[in-house]
Amino acid sequence: AGRTLLVEGAAGGVGSAAVEIAVAQGATVIGTASERNHEFLTALGAVPTTYGPGLAQRLSVLAPRGVDIVLDTAASGSLDDLVAIAGDPKRVATVADHAGGQRLGTHVVNAENDSTLLSAAAELGGQGRYTPRIEQAYPLERIADAHAHAQRGRTRGKIVICI
Repeated sequence: AGRTLLVEGAAGGVGSAAVEIAVAQGATVIGTASERNHEFLTALGAVPTTYGPGLAQRLSVLAPRGVDIVLDTAASGSLDDLVAIAGDPKRVATVADHAGGQRLGTHVVNAENDSTLLSAAAELGGQGRYTPRIEQAYPLERIADAHAHAQRGRTRGKIVICI
């Protein structure tokens, strides 16, 4: 609560979940995404901006006091810039660029089945403040199609394999 979070790749499955959960916790969230996803981010409660060159300048207008925390969910090659924006690699976490995160000294995050966090997310879902999103579901026999879909990127949610 009261902090400003920058989410790189905010319209994707992990990014949009981070946006909703952070907003529900009282954070101000700025999310990067292509312009076609800005309305979606606004609906989630984030302040949208585009990613790429000039991000630091755009953030100086959107968050004049800076950002407190940065979450990289995009692996877009921007991790060096995100660390510069945060001012300290310990204020940056990446779920997408593990090699870059290790090189720069950021938090490198892997998925964990933490029942406390899952219960908190379920509670937010029950309150209508968090909605897990599924981009598309594929049967197991179409797993190659699912992989190709994931490789294209630009998804709004997770790609699910039905077993």
